[in-house]
Amino acid sequence: MIEAALAMLMAIAAPAQDAPTPGTIVVEQPAGRDLPPAVKQAFADGIERALADARFTALPAGTRGRYIARFAVTRAARGEVASNGREPKASAGSTGNWGVGLAVAMPSNKRQLRGLIVTELTVEIIDRASGERVWTGRALTAQAEGTRTDAPEALAAKLAPAAIGRFPAADDAPVSVP
Repeated sequence: MIEAALAMLMAIAAPAQDAPTPGTIVVEQPAGRDLPPAVKQAFADGIERALADARFTALPAGTRGRYIARFAVTRAARGEVASNGREPKASAGSTGNWGVGLAVAMPSNKRQLRGLIVTELTVEIIDRASGERVWTGRALTAQAEGTRTDAPEALAAKLAPAAIGRFPAADDAPVSVP
């Protein structure tokens, strides 16, 4: 009975057989025109940092690593949400024939309706030699559109560690990040 319990614990604690052992990896940015280059780069940088935390050695693009990390970022509107109006609009100034005008935007406590955007990051690790996918991680978050937390750098900093943080465990369900 003790041996059976010990065997069960060992099976749970052992990494999945299909999971890769950390090694060199190249992060490939997704092809296509669906994301601006700056957004692709922000996510690639975040993924490289998260892979380093998982003991992978990220190599520069265009080199050959043992693995390839491919990622996809999807965004979908999911209605509207009320958010605080603490993020002011830009200040403006103007001059004309009748004098000078200055408008200074001040934060207000008014609530605004903003689009609720769900962003999902999927990272796949591909074995370069066989071309087979050996691991997948996913993470998603919902943020108010146009806020600091919806900026590409902020999203990448949240989603990349969450998606890769469960490595080497395999789970098809995405990690939800606040």
